Amino acid sequence: MTGRRQAFSTAEFQARLARVRDEMQRQHIDVLLVSAPENICYLTGYQTSGYFAYQALIIAENGPPLLLIRHLERGNVAEYSWLSDAVTWKEGDDVVAITLDLLRAAGAGNRCVGIEKRAWFLTVAVAEPLIAGLSSSRIVDADRLVERVRLVKSAAEIGYVRRAARIAELEQRAAWAAISATACEADIAAAIYGAGINAGCEYTGLPHHIMSGYRYDVGHANWTGKQVRRGELVLLELYGCVERYHATQMRTVSVGPPSDATKRASEVVIAAQDAALAAMRPGATASAIDALVREPIRRIRPDYVNRTGYSTGIGFPPRTGEWDAADFNEQEDWELKENMVFHMLALAQGFGISETVLVTATGIERLTAANPRELVVR
Repeated sequence: MTGRRQAFSTAEFQARLARVRDEMQRQHIDVLLVSAPENICYLTGYQTSGYFAYQALIIAENGPPLLLIRHLERGNVAEYSWLSDAVTWKEGDDVVAITLDLLRAAGAGNRCVGIEKRAWFLTVAVAEPLIAGLSSSRIVDADRLVERVRLVKSAAEIGYVRRAARIAELEQRAAWAAISATACEADIAAAIYGAGINAGCEYTGLPHHIMSGYRYDVGHANWTGKQVRRGELVLLELYGCVERYHATQMRTVSVGPPSDATKRASEVVIAAQDAALAAMRPGATASAIDALVREPIRRIRPDYVNRTGYSTGIGFPPRTGEWDAADFNEQEDWELKENMVFHMLALAQGFGISETVLVTATGIERLTAANPRELVVR
């Protein structure tokens, strides 16, 4: 260990770096510029909520990675990272010029340089002069290179997701206890955050989503002062986060007895997802799993277009999962592997349910297993 709060052994970080270099070699990339905060964290342990300021990681064919960060953030290297040091910039410095110097020192001249073209924090203002300054290099898109290495989790990573899953379950139960016909969404949020923080939850990549009544159709709705009324449904999508690793659970609460239509929708949605979860195992295809959820739900909701799951792990706002690195949808197909972790979800007619699951050698383990898979009635 090097960092005071280093989440993984140095050996694990070095093994991750070796796998990324293997993938670089396969794609004929000589130098990789990493910009996504999740990928920087995965490879170095370094993290900060100040990732709005420019930061970058440079990986060459050999030698330690070169981390470039804002000078104010340097304490986070000693706190979290296995790296002994980082290059820093201060206000007024030309971060593009510094990055170009580091890339050239890493051997980028007249060679192939990979950049993460979809990284949200590699702005056009940086990318354009950076590419212009590498005119002698061949620039390729290294989008998803590190993300796909991240898909198969180590035992230590799975351990953090397990802890995050326990937190998400506790938050759900705290929410159920807070729901009544006299509560408002903000009251429920206060109970959720209190339970999560007391259980060891870090700041989450997304705020907890609390959608009551008509607000089911407000995508990723945050809580408001809206009162919860008898006869409404409350959809809860709640997150646990430990060492930036997330687990998610979605449940739906009926305030008072549910309608027959709601009970029927919940039965269809749960049965569809149960079938998908039962079919998940190494070698299963994402399209087949997706169809097991999508086709039954479309019988009651013909316009169902939402994805039915996605890979999850390290997350910084504004995301908790690995976004589109491995999605269950109608367009993409790929095979599941042991030790992948997914957030699987299904929704229709005001009812939603989800689980965080681990792919095992023979099937899946539901990491969010303590709470019943049913429509909750309060």
